[in-house]
Amino acid sequence: MAHLRVENFRVFGPAAQGDGERDDALSLSFTAGTNVLVGENDSGKTAIVDAIRLCLQSAASDYYRVSQDDFHLGKHGRAETFTIGCAFTDLSTEEQAVFLELLTHDRDGTAWLCVTFKAQRMDPLRNRVSVTTRTGPDGNVDGLEVRDVGWCG
Repeated sequence: MAHLRVENFRVFGPAAQGDGERDDALSLSFTAGTNVLVGENDSGKTAIVDAIRLCLQSAASDYYRVSQDDFHLGKHGRAETFTIGCAFTDLSTEEQAVFLELLTHDRDGTAWLCVTFKAQRMDPLRNRVSVTTRTGPDGNVDGLEVRDVGWCG
């Protein structure tokens, strides 16, 4: 994974909407090899790992269901949506073949796989949440079994 972008998920808030606004979203780049998350308690380390698991739809042996507590609670109340984007680069030829129709290519021909997970609160009283997973640089390509828009890159 080359990059992770998280907006309105747990401790990570919204992206800046205009000049002078604070950007509380998480934008994290990874290097090749081992990456280590270090931080104080309640700083968001587990939220980062859970965001990656949600975006990749991998919960190991655990079943994970998005809950109201996953939506960021800020000074204006609980967020209505949250978005998680994962971008993968340096894909092997075999990996590119597996994800061929889902890849994005930049100007120099480098292949990227961008996956966007979006959750939207539908009925907070019944804990109903709509979730979608899409691919593409703007999260606008169906292909991973679900639907809607998002962010990547």
